[in-house]
Amino acid sequence: MKQLPPTGTAALLEVISPYIPDDLMNSLFAEKAGRGRPPLFSAAQLFRINLLALLTPAHSFNLVVTLLAEHRPWRAFARLRNRRVVPDAKMLHEFRQRLDLNKLRCVNRHLLTPLLEGCSEFAKTVGLIDATDLPAATNAYKKILPASIALTGPTRAHAVAKTGRAATSSGIKNTRFGCGFDNIVPAFC
Repeated sequence: MKQLPPTGTAALLEVISPYIPDDLMNSLFAEKAGRGRPPLFSAAQLFRINLLALLTPAHSFNLVVTLLAEHRPWRAFARLRNRRVVPDAKMLHEFRQRLDLNKLRCVNRHLLTPLLEGCSEFAKTVGLIDATDLPAATNAYKKILPASIALTGPTRAHAVAKTGRAATSSGIKNTRFGCGFDNIVPAFC
């Protein structure tokens, strides 16, 4: 089995490029002709530029936009013709706003169809459940108000006011990478 080239290399971008469904992306974002100025970049180009944040060491879209002018293999992967005409971060943001879950599932289905057709000759079928949308099966993490306790003496008003507040820690930080593509799951219809 042949291994993929390392992440961030031009060789990896060349290997992955034929599998990106440009025609499908353009059809999902098809706009009616004749209404205003035509867009500078196609949906396929913007999708490929968003993928560069996952496939290269530049893990922020602002950095991808900045480095796009300097890296010819990145521009070739994104099918950009000009070094100076690259989309800005606002264009990428607006594209990601329009790239909803249904469109991502369409792309995923398009990519998985050839793989699943090749598996049709196998005798056994295995189904995997994506548990991200299922509710938790436990009540251990719910906030429970303290039970009323009979007090033997007077309490301070400040202490009584604090009983309903949740305990927080400022040392906890969100470690999820916020690229927007981390929730892509196969959709079988």
